[in-house]
Amino acid sequence: MKHLKSIVLVAVVILLGAVYLLPAVPANAQSSAALSITPKKSYVIEPGKSVDDTLVIRNLDATNSLDLTLRVVDFTFTDNGGTPKLFLDPNTAQTTWSLKSYLTVPETVSVPAGASKTLNISVKIPANHGAGSYYSAIVYSAGAPSGGGNVGLSASGVTLVFTQIPGQVTENLALKKFGAYDDSAKGDISGYQSILDKQPMTIGYTLENTGNVTEAPAGSITLKDLFGRETKITEVNPTGSLALIGQTRTYTACIKLASQNVDFSGTKTTASSCVSPGLWPGYYHATLDLFYGQNGNLTQEITGAASFWYLPLWFVITFLVLLAIIIIVVWRLYVGIRRQLTGMQSRRSLRRRR
Repeated sequence: MKHLKSIVLVAVVILLGAVYLLPAVPANAQSSAALSITPKKSYVIEPGKSVDDTLVIRNLDATNSLDLTLRVVDFTFTDNGGTPKLFLDPNTAQTTWSLKSYLTVPETVSVPAGASKTLNISVKIPANHGAGSYYSAIVYSAGAPSGGGNVGLSASGVTLVFTQIPGQVTENLALKKFGAYDDSAKGDISGYQSILDKQPMTIGYTLENTGNVTEAPAGSITLKDLFGRETKITEVNPTGSLALIGQTRTYTACIKLASQNVDFSGTKTTASSCVSPGLWPGYYHATLDLFYGQNGNLTQEITGAASFWYLPLWFVITFLVLLAIIIIVVWRLYVGIRRQLTGMQSRRSLRRRR
C-alpha cells in the first residue's frame, strides 16, 4: 500500500512540474487557417501608370478576431508542378522579376470575428520601364511578422500579384515532353508513360520558359485510337496556370473532364475533376497544338506528337489465351493437312509400283 502511494505521489509531482514548465498559450492565439483571401491578382499596366485595387479579407473564425501583418516578398518555383516558393528572408536579394518596389499594401489589418475587411492596394510602374512580366506575393501572417528563410507556399496565406508591362518582349516556350501522364507524379518528368496497365486519365506536356514574360498556354490535344476514333481535349490549361520566367513546368489535361457543384464554407462553387474516359485497350496516338503570346506580340505555336499503349492485365491475359488457342488450332490444322498430303503421296507411290 505504501509502495502504491509513493508511485502516485511521484506521478503527481511530475505532472505539476510538466504543467509549470510548458509554455503558456494565449487564449486569443490566431492561425492563418481562419483566413479567406483572393489567391491571385493580375494587371496590365503601361510604364508611367498605376492601378488602384482592393483586397477583401474574410475571417472564417466566428469567435476570435484576426490581427494580420502584411508584407510583400518575392517568389520563384520549387518544382515542375508549379508550386511557388516564397523568399521570406528580408536579406534575400530581389529577383529580376520583382514587383516589391512598385506594390504598396497596408502593413497591418484587424478583421473582426466572422467579418471581412477591404484593403486598398496599388501598383505603380515608373516611366520608361521595360516591357515584361513582374510578380511578387503579399504574405498574410497572424500576429507579428516572423523571420526565416525560403519556405513553401503552404506555410502562409498569400496573394500572388502578377503585372504585365506591354511592349516588345522575348517570348520562348519550348516543348520538353509530351504523352500519357500519371498525375500522382505531381509534375515530375518520371510521370510520363508509354505502356500503361491502368486506364490513363490525363495527358501531360512539359514546357520550358526561357523568355522574360510569364506564359499561359492554350490549345487542344487530339487522341486517336487504332481504329481512327478521336477524342478532343480542349481544356489543356483550364485554370490558366502560368509558366514562370526560367521555369520548366508540367501541365496535365484530363482526357475526360467533369464538373460538379460543391459547397465550400457556405459558398457554392464549381469543381472540375478527371473521370474515366472509357478508353479501349490498345494503341493510341496523341497530337498537341498549343498557342501562347502576350498582347501586342505575335502569337506563337507549339506542336508535338506522342504515342502509348493501354494494356490492362485482363486484356493481356485474354490476348495470350486467344493467341495460344489460335496457335494450337493452326498447328492441328497443319499436322492434319500434312498427314493427308503424306497419305496421298504414299498412295501414289504404291500405285506406281503396281
